[in-house]
Amino acid sequence: MSVKNNYIYSFKAILLSIIVWEIVFWGIFLSLYFYLTEQVEAFRLENPELMWLFLIIPLFIAGFLRSIKWKNKAIKNLADDRLIPYLIQPISSLKTFIKYFLIRNALAILIVALLNPQYGKGKQKAISEGIEIMIALDISNSMRALDLDTEKNRLDIAKLSIERLLNNLHGDKVGVIIFAGDAFLQVPLTTDYRTAKMFLNSVTPDMMTNQGTSIGLAIQKALETFDFENGVNKAIIVMSDGEDFEGDAIIAAKNAQEKGVMVSTVGMGTTKGTVIPDYKNGRRVGLKKDSDGNTVMTRLNQEMLMQIAQAGKGSFTMAQGTYVNLYGLLDSIKNIDKKEIESQLYTDYEDQFQWFIGVGLFLLFLSFFFGTKRSGLIHKLQDYEI
Repeated sequence: MSVKNNYIYSFKAILLSIIVWEIVFWGIFLSLYFYLTEQVEAFRLENPELMWLFLIIPLFIAGFLRSIKWKNKAIKNLADDRLIPYLIQPISSLKTFIKYFLIRNALAILIVALLNPQYGKGKQKAISEGIEIMIALDISNSMRALDLDTEKNRLDIAKLSIERLLNNLHGDKVGVIIFAGDAFLQVPLTTDYRTAKMFLNSVTPDMMTNQGTSIGLAIQKALETFDFENGVNKAIIVMSDGEDFEGDAIIAAKNAQEKGVMVSTVGMGTTKGTVIPDYKNGRRVGLKKDSDGNTVMTRLNQEMLMQIAQAGKGSFTMAQGTYVNLYGLLDSIKNIDKKEIESQLYTDYEDQFQWFIGVGLFLLFLSFFFGTKRSGLIHKLQDYEI
C-alpha cells in the first residue's frame, strides 16, 4: 500500500464489504423472520406496522458512502501528496468499516426492539359463542372510483367499514376473500381481529391480475372455505359496486342460502356514472380507458346487489359518502344463533424488546472506541485490507 493510500479511505473495499454484509444480514434476517412467523405459533411481533423503519438503513448507508467520497475529495484537495503526511494522520479503512458496522447493526437491532418480538408462555383453549363470517371484498379497478368521496375511493371506504365492523364483533370468526375476475382467500377465519386488520390494510387492486368482477365466484370461494361439519352458523358479506360480469351471483347466493349461509351485500358507489382513475407504479396517470380508447364509466348496480341479498336471505346496505351504516347488518348477524367456538390461543406473551435494546446500545457504546486513524494492531491489518 502506497503512502498516499494511507491517507485516503479505500472506497471500493468499504463498498464491497458493505454489500457483502447486507446480503448476509438480510438473508439471515428474512429467513429467521419467515421461519418464526410461519412455523412458530408462540411467536409474534407486537408492532409489525413499524417494519417501514428498516428504510432508515439504506438511507444511513447512502449517507455514509457519500461522506466517505466527500472526505476523500477534501483530502486530495487539501495539499500536494508530499505534504499530506505532515498535515493529517494516516487513515484506517478497516477501522472505519468496523465503526460503520457497529452503528449500522445497532440501528437494525434497535428497530427490531421497536417491533417488540413476543413469545407466548402457555397455550390454552378459548371458548366463545359466535358465528363464522366471510367478507368478500371487491378489489376490481372500478373500486378506485371517487364517487363516494373526492379523497377516498370505494375500496378505501370499504376497508374502513370492515374495520368498524370488526370493532363491533365479539367472539365471531372472520375471514376475508378478495375478488375481481378471480377470488382468493386473503385472511383465513380467525378471532384475531388485529391480524385481520393488518392484512386488510395491504389490499389493493394491483393484487389481482385478472380484472373484471365475479361475485358468484367470491361467494363460491367463501362456501369452500367454510367447514360445514363444525355446526357453527355462517354468513357471507359481499362488499362491491355490483358490476358483476359473470351473471352467476344470484345462483351462488341461493346455493349458499340452501346450505344455511346468509348472504348480505354492501353497495360501494353511487348510481350516477363516474370515471375510474388509472394508476401506473402507484402514480395516477389519467383515466381508465377501454381497448378502443374510450373513457371507462362505472356506477353502482344497486338492483343486482339487492337481488343477491334477497336470494341469500340477507340484508342490503348502501354506502353514503365515507360512512357505511352497518348497524342493520350487525343486527341481522347478531340474530343468527351463536354456537360455541373453540380455538387454541397463546396467552401471557412476554416482551423480548429489552434484549435487543441492550445489544443495540452495547454496539453503539462499542462504536465510540473506533476512530478512523491507523494505530496498533489495526494499523498492521490495514496493510492486508481487501
